[in-house]
Amino acid sequence: MMAFRSVVGALAVATLAGSLAAAQAPEGQRGAPPAPPPEPKNLQVLPKTMTTAQILPIMRNFSAALGTNCGYCHVWTAPGLPTNDYAADAKPTKEVARHMIRMANDFNEKLAANIKKPADQLTRVQCMTCHRGAAIPTLPPPPPAPGAAPAAPPAPPAAGR
Repeated sequence: MMAFRSVVGALAVATLAGSLAAAQAPEGQRGAPPAPPPEPKNLQVLPKTMTTAQILPIMRNFSAALGTNCGYCHVWTAPGLPTNDYAADAKPTKEVARHMIRMANDFNEKLAANIKKPADQLTRVQCMTCHRGAAIPTLPPPPPAPGAAPAAPPAPPAAGR
């Protein structure tokens, strides 16, 4: 009898959880799969045959390398909104990104042709090579001159500001 109560109780909890989840789904979306993302348009550097599923990981890498989000280069409001326009060329940063991608691709092709190493032994230049998480890359400080005293660490910020 105790086992029967446990089974009935588990079924009751599962039924309650399912009905709560269904009640929270917006009207017209209950049971419907989410709409697939639109296929890409206006591809000028990436192959025009690429799908959204193939492009998203690339864009996530760009975003991580530059420490930005989609709105840095694209007309973007928030994830999944119909006001997002990834194809628009309204932002100058998008054209800069295209030039940078072409530059890195050109460099990697020339390097591979001139170094004559197997592809798995070549290090490729990528966005992260220079940007390191910053939208505008900065140069590291120069090394200290031979025999010079090491530089003092920066002073901590004043309290109360």
